[in-house]
Amino acid sequence: MAAAVDYAHWAFDLIDELDRLATADQVMQRMSAALAQFGYVAFVITGNPEPPQRIEPFILMNRWPEGFSSVYIARNYYPDDPVAAYCRRSAAPFEWSEATYDAERWPRAAEVMNCAADFGLKKGFLVPVVRRNGLHASVTMAGEHPDFDPLAKRAIHLIGLYAHAKAVALLGVYGRGPASGILTDRERDILAWIAMGKSSWDISMILGISERTVNWFIGRAMRKLDAANRTQAVVNAIRAGEIQV
Repeated sequence: MAAAVDYAHWAFDLIDELDRLATADQVMQRMSAALAQFGYVAFVITGNPEPPQRIEPFILMNRWPEGFSSVYIARNYYPDDPVAAYCRRSAAPFEWSEATYDAERWPRAAEVMNCAADFGLKKGFLVPVVRRNGLHASVTMAGEHPDFDPLAKRAIHLIGLYAHAKAVALLGVYGRGPASGILTDRERDILAWIAMGKSSWDISMILGISERTVNWFIGRAMRKLDAANRTQAVVNAIRAGEIQV
């Protein structure tokens, strides 16, 4: 996957595959195989509640090594997990290394990360999912030497959002997703162009309208689709059958 078009095709092809799957087990297996291409050996899709709430009731799909999951839960590592803490205040995807902490002042954080490394989870990447009601969730993955190419991370960002939406739909949590038939033709057109990687300025030139008007349509589509950002709006529009890519 050396070119941008390859990453984009991979992401949308995988979305098509995930859309056809009927069970959570099928989604987990397909995601595991797809992420392995980028050097990730494990992943988890979960809600991220504020401590002291425990994380177990919020886990949707768990492909962490069994031993790590057991230790993480038994020792109640969640309140001291620096990656989870960073996720709860970030709306942008990030590498685990960006979740910095002072090991002397927060020794339990260092313990969490050392434990993860012991199970082969040395480097990771996290895709936050922020809903308009403020609920935080995430799709996070890790391995020994994952591919952190910027284009790869963009593709995984899109796939992570869609995988979370698929998990929610299959498991029936957080209520119903966005209904189909709620967008106008102009909103669909603009989201389709965003899915193709176009900026607001690009779209304004293509459609012959102002960039401000493009952003207004994007904001309205985001509200209708319960999306916190334009990437999530594209994912929710695809899931709802509003656009096809």
